[in-house]
Amino acid sequence: MSMEIQKFSLDLPNPFSELEPLTNFLRGAQAQAVEIDCGNVKVMPSRGLQLLLSAEQQWRSEGLGFAVVNIGETCRKSLTLLGLEPTRFEDEETA
Repeated sequence: MSMEIQKFSLDLPNPFSELEPLTNFLRGAQAQAVEIDCGNVKVMPSRGLQLLLSAEQQWRSEGLGFAVVNIGETCRKSLTLLGLEPTRFEDEETA
């Protein structure tokens, strides 16, 4: 059974950016594969990372695809500062 992937472009130009759009997207995309595009993320705040990790765990536990793509160098540095490998999301697929 093929499902359409729900895509969301995360826009975080600074660490104080609002996460409500991401939260709303995730609530609306439950039971569907998702792809989060981080091309517009300059700095990943710890609360944003917590949200992504929690969502990833939920989607995976339900056997659904979850991917974080287009992670730029400054976003990778944020992941490292928050205690994760900079390549943390690289091997993930939505299918």
